[in-house]
Amino acid sequence: MAYRGCPLCGERYSGGGEIPIAAMLSAAGQHEFEAASRSSFLSELTAIFTGRQRMLLPLDEVVRAARLDGQVERGVQEIPVALIRGSEGRVRDFDASFHPLKQHLRERWTRLYNLIQLGREMPPISVYRVGEVYFVKDGHHRVSVARHLGWDVIRAYVVEIKTRAPLDADVDPEDLLKVAEYASFLERTQLDRTRPQARLHCSHLGRYDVIYDHILGHRYFMSVDQGRDVPVREAAASWYDSVYRPVMAVAERHRLPGHLAGWTEADVYLALTRLWLDLDLEGRPAGPESAAEVLLADAGPYAPERSRSHRGHRTRGRNGGGRGRARGARRLLRVIRRGRRRRMTAQAL
Repeated sequence: MAYRGCPLCGERYSGGGEIPIAAMLSAAGQHEFEAASRSSFLSELTAIFTGRQRMLLPLDEVVRAARLDGQVERGVQEIPVALIRGSEGRVRDFDASFHPLKQHLRERWTRLYNLIQLGREMPPISVYRVGEVYFVKDGHHRVSVARHLGWDVIRAYVVEIKTRAPLDADVDPEDLLKVAEYASFLERTQLDRTRPQARLHCSHLGRYDVIYDHILGHRYFMSVDQGRDVPVREAAASWYDSVYRPVMAVAERHRLPGHLAGWTEADVYLALTRLWLDLDLEGRPAGPESAAEVLLADAGPYAPERSRSHRGHRTRGRNGGGRGRARGARRLLRVIRRGRRRRMTAQAL
């Protein structure tokens, strides 16, 4: 079969000679590969100016950070192309948008493009799903061509990898340290087992250690009250029910999560409790309601990105790292317990 023009290339050949369709497709495929490669260069420039990495997520690093917790075969299904954001072993061959980065990919990429243009159905790719993100095991070229052609979905054989820390759809390589911190926190507290509904996402590194100190402070007082050594798993569940959720209920009544753009729920909790303690130390009316009102009026000093320069950080420096932080957590829990007793007394009267 032959044509006198090349609609796929958008050009007409001089002389009107007959051009085999294979030659036309090959030329079109080469042209599209060059276009996809140029897109990777433009994406790299954008990454330089924005400071955001434009690389695929490496499966091994993600699973190591989030902590493997089992896997399940899900069979063949259609998956969103936009959520395919990682790779098993080929992160240097394609960028985060699956634009080809190496010239040795040209021949196979072009051949697949041509087959798809001819209407040939492609076999399912093979992927791992971790949280909301898919990682290609087999089929990188097919994903690259599919994205270049603007496909919304692609057929894939899916194996779901379960991890301790969940993975959001917008995770990037810079987030993996936070994912690893959260996974470590969950391993120590077992909150994902005892309270599966708990989602304690922190926006900055180091903040899970502060929450863990709150749990240890709560555990200390539980152990004193009950005359026994309370396990961390039990104390974490009790802290979530009797400290975290009541504080967040106050935050929700004041609509703090919606008012503080860019803050996670855990960020709001940490700011409220830190402000609560500060008010008590300054001899001012203290409690979650008072802290919420002050935070609404001026959240700046308690913003997540400023947490390192706040009073709590200076306390850590004076008292020796974790020990000072632990003392601060016990002081906070003591204030919370005192406030709870006052409320109980007022209700009894």
